[in-house]
Amino acid sequence: MGRAPSTSGSSLELFDIDLDRAMELIKKSGAKIVGIQVPEGLKRMASEVAKEIVEKTGAEVIVSGDPCYGACDVDLDLCRVADLVIHIGHSEMLEGDPLLDKIVYIEARMKADVKETVEKATDILSARRVGVVTTVQHVHKLDDIVEVLEKSGIEAVVRTGGKRTRYLGQVLGCNYEAARDLDVDEYVFVGTGQFHPLGVALASGKKVVAADPVTGNVSVIDTTPMLKRRYGAIARALDAEKVAVLVSKKPGQKRADLARKMAALGEEHGKEMVLVYLDRVEPEVLINLGVNAAVCTACPRIALDDQAKYPVPILTPPEFEILLGVRRGDYPLDEIE
Repeated sequence: MGRAPSTSGSSLELFDIDLDRAMELIKKSGAKIVGIQVPEGLKRMASEVAKEIVEKTGAEVIVSGDPCYGACDVDLDLCRVADLVIHIGHSEMLEGDPLLDKIVYIEARMKADVKETVEKATDILSARRVGVVTTVQHVHKLDDIVEVLEKSGIEAVVRTGGKRTRYLGQVLGCNYEAARDLDVDEYVFVGTGQFHPLGVALASGKKVVAADPVTGNVSVIDTTPMLKRRYGAIARALDAEKVAVLVSKKPGQKRADLARKMAALGEEHGKEMVLVYLDRVEPEVLINLGVNAAVCTACPRIALDDQAKYPVPILTPPEFEILLGVRRGDYPLDEIE
């Protein structure tokens, strides 16, 4: 397997990144200009990958300097300039778009062994039938996860994640279909960070044990702090008179019909609504628009993960419906299907 070159002092050493397929396609297609898009955690490797492509194919290489947070976060301008774009770190989203046909998705798979951490998780799991979910960085370890659980007498249940995901048991920050409607009492999430397991807990309404194979930490997810923050954001937006509805230009995040629905709903309830079409949601955009709040129909993580950096409350579409009083019941997670 051809691997991306090592970068001393970066997190690259944690991953296996196979570039062989990219090299083959560049040569086969005859691409003269090749774009590279790399997520923030692996940005430092981009220049070395570019150098390798130039040496092996003779193509001109352009590296995207913009942030990249997922397979949906495509640099459209780079796609227009380049003959082929190498998108590193995420799995392909199964949706068609002419520009996306130029993209080769090269996954970044974590080398970390999952067995020891999953074994620790079995001490916290109380159910004998458990749903298993993970991210693309660990899907190749799914058999190991299931093996450890079954050796502990736990039946592991895994399902597909729908059309936005490529693998069984895979969840995204915007889609938790793999963690919904399973006949299980608990879930185990294998991966890094807290955002995805929080989403699994909210989507399923079940106990979630998060097992991080990098740190070795195992914990039961508590959704209470996040829910307090979100209902706090809704409360701060109650008196907003002028509300922006944010529409993403990115093909994987563009929900224009939903945005129009939110705008119409707000107007029905006496709000001044403005549709805003943009590539990235930045604090100064909201300041310059002079709005009191915003509804984000782009990536759900913008509202849920980044609220602290914005000058006004940013709500998801379901949260805006709560604010207007047209939705009641349990907290509704915003997902892109």
